[in-house]
Amino acid sequence: MDEQKNQEQPELNEAPEEYSFLQEVIKDEAGSPKRLKAKILRMIGLGFIFGIVACFSFCLLYPVISEHLSGNPEEVTIPKDTEEEPEGEVTEAEKEKPEEEFAVMMDQLDEAARKVRKSVAEIRVISPEGNSEKTVDSVEKLSGVIMADNGQELLILGKAPGGKNGEKIEIVLADETVHPAALKMEDVNLDLCVYSINRADISEKTWEKISVAALGSSYAVQTGNIGILLGKPFGTEDAVSYGKIISYEEKTKKADGEYGFIGVEAAGFSGGSGVIANLEGQIIGVISHSIFSDGAGANDGRIYGYGISDIKGILELLSNGSSIPYVGILGTDVTEEMSEQRGIPSGVYVDEIEADSPAMEAGVQCGDVITSINGESVSRMQFYNNQLMDQKEGDTLQLQGFRKGAGREYVDISFTVTVGTKK
Repeated sequence: MDEQKNQEQPELNEAPEEYSFLQEVIKDEAGSPKRLKAKILRMIGLGFIFGIVACFSFCLLYPVISEHLSGNPEEVTIPKDTEEEPEGEVTEAEKEKPEEEFAVMMDQLDEAARKVRKSVAEIRVISPEGNSEKTVDSVEKLSGVIMADNGQELLILGKAPGGKNGEKIEIVLADETVHPAALKMEDVNLDLCVYSINRADISEKTWEKISVAALGSSYAVQTGNIGILLGKPFGTEDAVSYGKIISYEEKTKKADGEYGFIGVEAAGFSGGSGVIANLEGQIIGVISHSIFSDGAGANDGRIYGYGISDIKGILELLSNGSSIPYVGILGTDVTEEMSEQRGIPSGVYVDEIEADSPAMEAGVQCGDVITSINGESVSRMQFYNNQLMDQKEGDTLQLQGFRKGAGREYVDISFTVTVGTKK
């Protein structure tokens, strides 16, 4: 029996060993939640640290990354206006509104002015003056208007600076924030240019207080309408003023085009800058003293500006960084009276050729009549300008027309002109 007990003992001894092994496994499994909890806490901590580092890195590198990833700026497109006569005329009763309507009109003017002021900006052109020992900054203050947003830049239309290139330029927006700017492109012919601000430099807070201007139609302007002057129409100080619009049928002649202008009866002088707006808060004119190259109209108690409709094609080119095509012809439409009395063929009559211009180099002369460009008829100066604005610097144009010969008869002429840009 003892022997039997001795034989069975090993079996009894083996069982506890096997059970002991099972206990170790169970003990390990029971302890794993603590380890799991530790792992989870460690992962949360690492995730938190990673999030902080990622956020900081994004904020630090975003301006650089966005500049490279945003691609090319969007092309600015400015819809053109059709040259139509304004509907109806302003009656005497409308010109002399009764007193009960005066307050309503003033509220409308103030509302339109507030709308436009969000797009008006001050342009500061800073030039160092003096010698190497003592330098003083000279600041030229102009007024401009936010004309477009191409996705990378905010574009401001304004008067061209009076100084030299390479100067420091700053733009002060409607909320009085100051931003470094650059001169994007200039039209020497009209003394206008487009300035640019890096869009990434503008804060969300500033975006809430500024806006891109709405461009109206100067073709719809009538004598007797009310015009709103904003910017610096009277000099260097910001101002808002109102006055009756004097609309002119005649246009001012510049190289390769004729441009309508608007006059507003307001005490001032012709050296100001800024814009003219209508009662809808739309820009209908850009104030400029270059309209009258001979000084006519200066200091006559009116503020003058280029009608926006005639310069929209130029503004579109400037906004996209393109130079303005230039040939150098100052011309006028050949009227029926000119044809009947002087026998001049229909087309664009050349009044003047600018010195050292592509037209002069090609042999175009005063008194010539241009009838087509590259086979396209140009019976009016506006058509000539439209054809030219489709060209680029360096393109070749074929001009056809007439010139009065020795026998007083007009003979066919043809010129090959290389398009340039006015410096």
